[in-house]
Amino acid sequence: MEQTEKSSITKEWRIKQIPFRNPHAMIETNWGALVGAFLFIGGIGGIIAGYKIDALLPIAVSGITLALISLLFKNRILRRNWVKVYAQCIDKEYGSVIGRPGLHGGSGKTWTFQLLCTFELAGKNYTVTPGYWSTFFSENRVRKFLDKAISPDEMCHLWVNPKNPLQAELIAHDIKDILLH
Repeated sequence: MEQTEKSSITKEWRIKQIPFRNPHAMIETNWGALVGAFLFIGGIGGIIAGYKIDALLPIAVSGITLALISLLFKNRILRRNWVKVYAQCIDKEYGSVIGRPGLHGGSGKTWTFQLLCTFELAGKNYTVTPGYWSTFFSENRVRKFLDKAISPDEMCHLWVNPKNPLQAELIAHDIKDILLH
């Protein structure tokens, strides 16, 4: 595995992302999550502004609950027909990138990876760059994760959208796999 140490927002990956969606397609709005976010922000904003906490706290809690449940159900519905495939990891790369801003501003270094995998589905071979939902705090953590998710013979499991086999996610047997599949 080649380790790349570039700390920039536009990190140059040796493995290029294989797109799975039309870049001009509109993304569907999750209205439940959006309404929940507005309720949460409105409730917390009202509390900060000095309005009655006993009236606004239930609104904020209801908002965050609605948003989380809506995100969970929407993502479960999107993935309900995905299939689990056994894939060959033909290349992998990890490196540090600039992370999202933290609570106190600024941004820090975070670690992520890029995989190139091949698999067969319905008699056709596909090459994909599967997604994953999280980043890592250190190089050691990303290495341990990849050692767990990819076997010594470079095999791994992927969730694949059978309607669009280029859309794939790495299976890591973690909380996301439990909640969404």
